[in-house]
Amino acid sequence: MDRNKIMMKIIEDPVSRQQFYSKCKDSIVKKSNELGLLCDTNIALLMVSPNGEVTSYSGGESFEDIMINAMNQFDELNQQFTPNPNEQDHKKKLNEVEQTLHEAQEKISSYEPQAENINTVEEADAYEQYLLGVIGRIQLSKAKFLDNQEFLKRNENVAMASVNAEDIAPIGND
Repeated sequence: MDRNKIMMKIIEDPVSRQQFYSKCKDSIVKKSNELGLLCDTNIALLMVSPNGEVTSYSGGESFEDIMINAMNQFDELNQQFTPNPNEQDHKKKLNEVEQTLHEAQEKISSYEPQAENINTVEEADAYEQYLLGVIGRIQLSKAKFLDNQEFLKRNENVAMASVNAEDIAPIGND
């Protein structure tokens, strides 16, 4: 017995496609029934034809019951999964990073207060006091920075003067 092999590509003609579906649909349902009986398994089969016709088959129980049981088994399998220690370490590290990010975002928001979010005079006063304190700290840092620059300039001048004095000394001894 020689069977004709079918080329596995979509059938372009819609009428031919529907005819082929109708012929094979019954064979698939028959094979599903045989598999359920021979192997004592619950089978739920759902097919939608090219023109939208729905065919469902279930062996033994109703289609809905088989699908509900399958979904429950899937949920039970997911609940039985226990994460490995590395995954727990990664989750802990992720939580720490998220906490650090949250703290950084809060600090950034305090550096850039949104005037439109101020709702009371007390909030405005608090922001003003905070900003005045920040300005004071910035001015101190600036003064320290300028003092350091002045100190460096003075040291450069002293170093230049000592280098020039050494250059002059040998000339004066001649």
